[in-house]
Amino acid sequence: MKKFIALLLCSQIALGSMAFAQSDEDIIKSTQNDIILVGVAGAAGAVLGLSTLSFVDEPSDSISNIWTGAAVGVIAGVIFVAYNSAQKNQEDLEGSVDFRTSERVAWHHSQESNLTIPKVQFGTQIWGTSF
Repeated sequence: MKKFIALLLCSQIALGSMAFAQSDEDIIKSTQNDIILVGVAGAAGAVLGLSTLSFVDEPSDSISNIWTGAAVGVIAGVIFVAYNSAQKNQEDLEGSVDFRTSERVAWHHSQESNLTIPKVQFGTQIWGTSF
């Protein structure tokens, strides 16, 4: 089950990266870097979990700390990769010079006649508001 989830996660990262207009080499390199980052974060979490064993009386009873640390590291790595991917895509959207604010306002003014906004009414028979 764990292998299936890991395979599903890797395929989602790969397919999600392919949705954007990048060259194939950029997609592959970006995906490899993301997977490596998540793996290193998991290993770092496992090392931190391992370091907690020196503070307990019976280390063999607390082996689960290693797995917990690895899991927390993988989760933190996935969150970091997702955040960076979202920021990268946001920069791509904001960096567009083809659709500036003045062009956006002009487009809205030109499309204003095409809008049909229905009249909305709220209230009861005694009191009513419409806008």
